Amino acid sequence: MKLKWTAIVVAFVVAFVMGIFGGLYLPKNVSLIGPIIGGLIAGYLVGGNYTDGLVNGGIPAGIAGLISLPVVLSLSWSEITTAVSNLGYQLPQGSFIMIIIGSAFAGFAIYFVLGIIGAIIGVAVKKRISS
Repeated sequence: MKLKWTAIVVAFVVAFVMGIFGGLYLPKNVSLIGPIIGGLIAGYLVGGNYTDGLVNGGIPAGIAGLISLPVVLSLSWSEITTAVSNLGYQLPQGSFIMIIIGSAFAGFAIYFVLGIIGAIIGVAVKKRISS
């Protein structure tokens, strides 16, 4: 297994920037394209071996999700509390920390899987072009 740091950095930056930008400014679930594109680029840069593509595309995308989803939620926390109160509910004390921690785990899992999907596609494209 080889680590290609340029692929890792590209996968992280693309997934993180698209996660933040998509989460704050774009319609629902558009930010989920970020880890796929980041994983695809990393998988293409690594090429050759699917395992290398998975490591260089999935893990950085997962770490980007671990960071970006809690950041998006904390930046839009006032909108979340307003929407919940408009539904007639009140968030309990300390719910902010629990929601941020839960979103970090969920962000890692979702972005990791999507990064792996992108990396598999990237490695397959690289193999197809090379042959």
